Amino acid sequence: MSTAAVSTLYGVFRTGELRMALPLEELREVIVRPSEFSALPSAGPGLLGAVNLRHTVIPVIDPCLLAGRPSAVETGEVIIVVSSEGRLFGLLADAIEGSTHVAAESLLAVRMGGGGPALFSHTFERADDQAVIALLDAATIVDMPGIPAIADPAQRSAASETVRGQRQGPRRTLLMFECDGTGLSIDVTHVHSVVPDLRLHSSPLDGPICRGVAHLDGHAVPAIDPLALLGLPGQTASGARRGVVVSLPRGLIVLTATDVTEISTVPAEDILAVPAVTSPDRALLAGLLTTDGRQHLVLDGRALRETGDLAAFGTLNIRLDPHAADNGPPPPGAADRDEHRVVTSVRKFLTYHAGMDAATPLEQIDEILPFPAVRLSLDGGSVIGMFTHRRKTIPLVNLPALLGREHTPAPDADRVLLVTLTGDTTVGLVVPDLRAIEQSVWEEPETAVGGGRDRRLVSIGTPEDNRLLPYVDLVALAAEHFAGEKAGAGGSRL
Repeated sequence: MSTAAVSTLYGVFRTGELRMALPLEELREVIVRPSEFSALPSAGPGLLGAVNLRHTVIPVIDPCLLAGRPSAVETGEVIIVVSSEGRLFGLLADAIEGSTHVAAESLLAVRMGGGGPALFSHTFERADDQAVIALLDAATIVDMPGIPAIADPAQRSAASETVRGQRQGPRRTLLMFECDGTGLSIDVTHVHSVVPDLRLHSSPLDGPICRGVAHLDGHAVPAIDPLALLGLPGQTASGARRGVVVSLPRGLIVLTATDVTEISTVPAEDILAVPAVTSPDRALLAGLLTTDGRQHLVLDGRALRETGDLAAFGTLNIRLDPHAADNGPPPPGAADRDEHRVVTSVRKFLTYHAGMDAATPLEQIDEILPFPAVRLSLDGGSVIGMFTHRRKTIPLVNLPALLGREHTPAPDADRVLLVTLTGDTTVGLVVPDLRAIEQSVWEEPETAVGGGRDRRLVSIGTPEDNRLLPYVDLVALAAEHFAGEKAGAGGSRL
């Protein structure tokens, strides 16, 4: 059996002078530590208190105190939420140092003399910097006297959802967005896609409700101000930063938005009827929803599709490419065939900032490394250098540049995400700021347009408390980039 076949992926972190690791399946997520911890009536060794994570109370432990070392409470910046045998607890850490594959034969078993509990079960040498890493034994930690741990709510979620589904009536899944502080929502079945970074262009269509056009998939698509459409004071120009693309019978329109906040499934009975008032236009509303202390006007997708003025805008999806064979709008029914769907998804994502906040499935990332101290620097656009790791030469790529954002690499702060492309080629993608490892709730399904650049969305968090982030397929994005470079080089040999 090969080493790769028996290797395990571990998350590595540092607390004080200790460098430790956990199997990635035990690492539930990483959160920023609060300014203070809530007190718990326990004197367990290393117990700092608790944090309230989305209505779940997580006990937090200082591993330095457990090991008899000075506390890291002054330097700890993040909390690692650990799930072990159905129990949750948090570990204070100074920094996440990435992830690494370790072969089974590279793990050195540890036996603790004197009969005391062994906080770590193995040690190993990290390949990139030869540091000694202690592999924590989470089950031993939660079994220590005075150390509290809570039942993992995720273990009960499936059963709870089944019971709730049997107890409740019909439910609707809504895309929630805001327009200059006014909450709006629309059933996801009427949403074609979401534009995370909306750029508007002036057009002859500009008018009371049309704010210009957005360039989508080679077409100029009318951008409609939903507030003006409802007869409310219109959106400010600076407030139109996102776009909700809605399918109409003969094309698309973009509803301008300040932010797209979440996808939420709610009981249909919670959407209350709107009284007959002059404004907003009641004919375009399915009702009013109150959730998490916020009120959202629920747009009636069917009424939008049947409104004559909007239907006329939908037919005006002008193709931007003058050499294309078809200069008209999408054919009848095309929008219907491409209506938006979301799929339930509970898997780990790495969230980060690379000129924009984004999320990538954790399984795409082989390792997370510090910026390589020894490297060959290149001035090749997005490819900024090469370095060696595990006897491989790896191109170093500026990820923000691939995403169309400006970033000057900062070796002291940036991290490198290793991803493997087809053909066993490994690429190192430079990321300015890692956020956390979090779980998903919903994902938009993969589309055939744009490869890794289609910016479909993923809902991160829990069903009750989530946010939407652009889904960045790093493997597809890097493969597309290098395929383009190879094609360009092949045509310029003279």
